[in-house]
Amino acid sequence: MPTIPDPLKPYRLYVAMFVLNLAIVIGIIYLLRRDEPRQVVVTQLPTRPATQAAQKSVTQISVTVSGAVNQPGTLKLDSDARLADALQKAGGVQAEADLSKLNLTLALQDGDKIVVPSRATSVPTANNLTAPNPSAVVTNSAPLTAAAKLNLNTATLEQLDTLPGIGPALAQRILDYRAQHGSFKSVAELKEIKGIGDALFDEIKEKVTVQ
Repeated sequence: MPTIPDPLKPYRLYVAMFVLNLAIVIGIIYLLRRDEPRQVVVTQLPTRPATQAAQKSVTQISVTVSGAVNQPGTLKLDSDARLADALQKAGGVQAEADLSKLNLTLALQDGDKIVVPSRATSVPTANNLTAPNPSAVVTNSAPLTAAAKLNLNTATLEQLDTLPGIGPALAQRILDYRAQHGSFKSVAELKEIKGIGDALFDEIKEKVTVQ
């Protein structure tokens, strides 16, 4: 009896390979879907506290303190220091120091020369100009009267110190300005000096002159 040829026989191997590969892919997909997602934990490294030096960069200035202080000399201070800071670093003031003429909140500059007067040698303050002390003596000049105006081009540190709001440090700045720029051409030049604002200028402009 003759055998009937099978038309699919040449393709059976390919079909078997396809089925096998399909089964492998399905198995891999099944295994992957069974895996639980892993948790990822992110930790943050602790930040190091900034050092004090990094937080604040401070420059220093050099000032000279003399007069009625316990430790006169040249001092190193922070650039934002005030007159009160300089006096404190100079060991404080002596018992005979006259602080009535000092502006303790005055901002200092590098190279400032601070002279702290004593009661024994102090001259009349600006508040006494309306009733001058007849016995007061100002070095190298006649005593100021209520009507007299102070000549900015010849005034001494002691005379400038008698103006309202002008202490020894600010008086020294006026002398330094005069030495660097020559004689004052007008009273308004005072506003070019650090520490003399509009309010202070208005207070002293009628008490000074330029000759």
